[in-house]
Amino acid sequence: MTKSFRTFLKHTAKDYYNQSVNPPVVRASTIIFKTMNELRKTQAKGKKNPIGGHFDYGRQGTSTTFILQQMLKKMEDCYHVFLTPTGFGSVFLSFFSIVRPGDEILVADPVYYPTRLLTQDFLKSFDVKTVFYDPHDLNTLKSKITKKTKLIYVESPGSNSFE
Repeated sequence: MTKSFRTFLKHTAKDYYNQSVNPPVVRASTIIFKTMNELRKTQAKGKKNPIGGHFDYGRQGTSTTFILQQMLKKMEDCYHVFLTPTGFGSVFLSFFSIVRPGDEILVADPVYYPTRLLTQDFLKSFDVKTVFYDPHDLNTLKSKITKKTKLIYVESPGSNSFE
């Protein structure tokens, strides 16, 4: 029996584990485990399958995220859908989908601190050069753009200074 698109989502979103018609909305940043061994087993699953289906920290997603990914995957008829439960996750994914070794990125100086660490330290190990710029001075920004500039990252307002 084929399901029409009208009932597709209803049938796709079943939560058999909790025996509910619709899956519950799970919001979480910190995930609680009964034992360290249980946490380690979950983390080991993550190493084997890093694109989902497990969670040991909220920014990796929750059961709600995974169900939504599966629904979107079926709706779009694609290989995989990846949702980012945090802004930083989407920043990380965006950077890695755009930059390559030898590229240069321009990043607003008052950027979110984890993004600063990602750009100035982590990406450096991939031979990606980060140049910070003052977001209030567009002339200086223009002068920093080179042929190697692959990305200009703007964050407004700046996370730490709200400027």
